[in-house]
Amino acid sequence: MNPLEWDDEQKLEAIGEGQDREFKSARGGFPGSFWETYSAMANSDGGTIFLGIREEDEFGVVEADGLTEKQIDEYRKILWDSVNNRGKVSRNLLTTSRVQVVDLEDAKVLAVHVPRATRNERPVYLGPTPFGNTYRRAHEGDYHCTDAEVRRMLADADPVPVDQRILEGFTLDDL
Repeated sequence: MNPLEWDDEQKLEAIGEGQDREFKSARGGFPGSFWETYSAMANSDGGTIFLGIREEDEFGVVEADGLTEKQIDEYRKILWDSVNNRGKVSRNLLTTSRVQVVDLEDAKVLAVHVPRATRNERPVYLGPTPFGNTYRRAHEGDYHCTDAEVRRMLADADPVPVDQRILEGFTLDDL
């Protein structure tokens, strides 16, 4: 499903949260946990964060709380200010076309499609350092990356990976 071409006939319960979808109520303000999910999706396979949809885990009930026009404007401002603040998040992967208002069940929802970061862009992390601030997505959850996982991402981000480097002074005899 392309999250930016939402079909109003689909039921939220049938869609549910998963590897590539996260629902956040946002009724009481811009959710602080948004950024962990942003990092996790960017470092995994990408996905969409829906602000204005609530999921009650105990019964699996999914409900569109909806956002007011004022909240949508305020959350867009917070989103763009924060995603462009290197003290908050290491990389902005968003474009304006990836942030859309969706009319759903008589409610307005803000959909933020987070693309998968390229090898050279990873890790996408929060705060000043990737260690302890990098997340990955597994099923419905956002999990801290281990230091080893972060080091692997940093090594993979090198423009010339180690296995492609020519070592000076070595010959076939060294093999």
